[in-house]
Amino acid sequence: MRETRKVARYAIPPERLRWRPDNSDIPGESTRDIPVLEGTLGQEAAAEALQYGIANPGHNQHVFLRGPRGSGRQRLLDSMFNSLRPKARRNRDFCFVHNFSNPDRPRLIVLPRGEGRPFQKQMQRIALFVRERLPDILANEPIRSRREARREAAERDIAQLLRPLEKKLESEGLALTRSQAGPNARLQVSVRIMGKPVSPEEFRNMVARKQASDDDRKKYEERIKSYDEEIQKASRQIRKKWQQAQRHIEQIDMTETARIMGDMTAEVAQRFKANGIETYLREIIDDVLEKRIGHETSELADPTVLYGVNVLNMGQEEDGAPIVTTHSTSPASLFGTVDPAWRSGGRAVASFQGIRSGTLIQADGGFLILDAEDLVSEPGVFRQLLRILRAGEVAINTPTTGWNQAAQSLRPEVVPIDVGVVLVGDNAAYDELASISPEFSRRFRLLADLEASVPRDAKGIDRTCRFIASVVQLEDLLPLTRPALTTVMEISARLSDRPSRLTSHVGRLADIVREATFLAGQEDETEIGRERIEEAFNRIRRRAGLPSASRVLDSVDSGLIRLRGRSAGQLNLVTRERLAEETFGIPARLDVTIIGAPHADVSLESGGRQIPVPHFLMPMITRLLRIDALPDIHVAMTLSPTVMPEDSASTLLGQTCGLLAALSGLSLRQDLAVIGSIDAHGQTIGVDHINERIEAFYDACSHVGLNGQQGVIIPAMDRDRLALERRVIKACTNDQFHIMPAASITEAIERLTGKTAGVWKEDSFPEDSVLGLARANLLKNRE
Repeated sequence: MRETRKVARYAIPPERLRWRPDNSDIPGESTRDIPVLEGTLGQEAAAEALQYGIANPGHNQHVFLRGPRGSGRQRLLDSMFNSLRPKARRNRDFCFVHNFSNPDRPRLIVLPRGEGRPFQKQMQRIALFVRERLPDILANEPIRSRREARREAAERDIAQLLRPLEKKLESEGLALTRSQAGPNARLQVSVRIMGKPVSPEEFRNMVARKQASDDDRKKYEERIKSYDEEIQKASRQIRKKWQQAQRHIEQIDMTETARIMGDMTAEVAQRFKANGIETYLREIIDDVLEKRIGHETSELADPTVLYGVNVLNMGQEEDGAPIVTTHSTSPASLFGTVDPAWRSGGRAVASFQGIRSGTLIQADGGFLILDAEDLVSEPGVFRQLLRILRAGEVAINTPTTGWNQAAQSLRPEVVPIDVGVVLVGDNAAYDELASISPEFSRRFRLLADLEASVPRDAKGIDRTCRFIASVVQLEDLLPLTRPALTTVMEISARLSDRPSRLTSHVGRLADIVREATFLAGQEDETEIGRERIEEAFNRIRRRAGLPSASRVLDSVDSGLIRLRGRSAGQLNLVTRERLAEETFGIPARLDVTIIGAPHADVSLESGGRQIPVPHFLMPMITRLLRIDALPDIHVAMTLSPTVMPEDSASTLLGQTCGLLAALSGLSLRQDLAVIGSIDAHGQTIGVDHINERIEAFYDACSHVGLNGQQGVIIPAMDRDRLALERRVIKACTNDQFHIMPAASITEAIERLTGKTAGVWKEDSFPEDSVLGLARANLLKNRE
């Protein structure tokens, strides 16, 4: 009992182990009475940078919104865009059409907002006309009559051409016959008998029937053969006449088609004003006239495909800027791609109809919001994004794998873009992107940094309560009572992990309220009280911390962590680990061994890893002990493998106490743990997650049974950050567990050894003090 009272004398009073807000600072009896928060919690500096970036985009200055997940990044973005409602800087429709002069280079037509779809419909109407109505129009009566008239004229010309030959043949008893009319007519000379032409075949039959002699046959055949040259000449003249006629007939169709197509395309050209449209329309007319008039068209591409329009994106009907959020950072998703058409045999064919826009094009004239943490894993994509932002244009490429060479040859014209990019990520993502390209900092010059906390004053409490009220209203959760809101403020102070601050990690607070609503609903409660908030907070941590809790208990049960008695060269520390967005303390051990060596040095190891020792540690020890230099000794310090190098600084106070105890030959209490760091002057420095570390050692002690002697030593400056769970506070109230502050190494070593540290007086320390014993042992070793 005497020992318990002695330990309790140094302990922080229980009422100071958990900060509580003033009741008057809670702005209502319930969230029903509290106005909702417009915007996010705090973040005035980040909001200012965002406001400038959104209101004044361009000039190649883009925004990086930096903060951890759950810090209200998206809420701040939404709030800023909703309040500013930026106008679209440009609002364009990007349309791709077939390039008849260079099919591998689809033509881009850029139209004003809202014109893409009407243009597409107009061209669809023209394409359907070419496919379905044009053949019928060319076959109707007026045009057909003109074609027939030209054929008849050709026949008259041919009849006139043949008349002299016919008279000549008639004078010799012969006749000129044509097997058929038209360009394929075949001229033949026949014998005229009784005024009627008789072909050579028929005349031979007459000879066979004895109706004519064979001599007559031979005489006529010789006479007919003498006209072969004249017949061939006449045939050539007929073909020429018909070719001329055919060209005239085709010209009738082409002239009529050109007139009709010209009228239809003129309407399009008149309505839609953009570079490339007139060229495109002329190419369509030329293609129809050259390939679809007077030719077989069954092997040609369907006009509705070839003359169609592929609208990549269509501007909004409103004047507001497009705001596009994407979680995909693939090249196809960001920059666009070309989807193939598949032909028989599995052959891929690329065309302008397969061109697809990416989110950069969809955000033209507005903003694209990207997750920077996703971009980190795609350095090539990030470099390409920087090049695009520099050039202000996107090249849409076909996939480079899985396609044949012909399909990969498609290279659409580049698409101009005017986009403000907002990257959202944490510190690690920012540093990673900066390491990928030095251009990153030049393009993303506007850094909107989210603060991790807000002041723990009346304004901060009011805004946090209003944020909770807005979450309750937006998600239709159960209202919180005043005690529940008070508890949320206490948890917020704990989560901030800073003195006199509240967390701005709004996602964590919202998760607690959601789980509390679930718990209250199970009990048919109509509002959330203090107990539900604490239960929700503990459930969230318990779920995340099951692996950690299991390891702690195993280390206690196995004896790796000793919690009773005293031991030389060993003491308890508390490190930490992060699991599922929660941080947990992990009790750890430090072993200190001193052996002779060629020269004085100190080493620190954890799990086989060498950890650098602060350069000021050994000089500080020599100053503290009032000696010029340490003797030739090697101090080997070994930490539990659970202590990661990045957290080794949090064990520096324990390392120094262990070293002093080893030098003095004193044993250390095993029912205490040391948490904290030190500076070069031996003053204690706070460490992160002090509450989680304290609770972890408390849980270990509770597992073996509290005896009133156990506790932790923490830096004195961390007293203002305490926000411990009520179970720990209850144990401290009952003098079962103790939390003792220490402002310096000497205060900490006194708690651990039970001896005074010693004060230098009259050129010496008291002989039985920690520093006196350590100094005497070192001087003895030097001798």
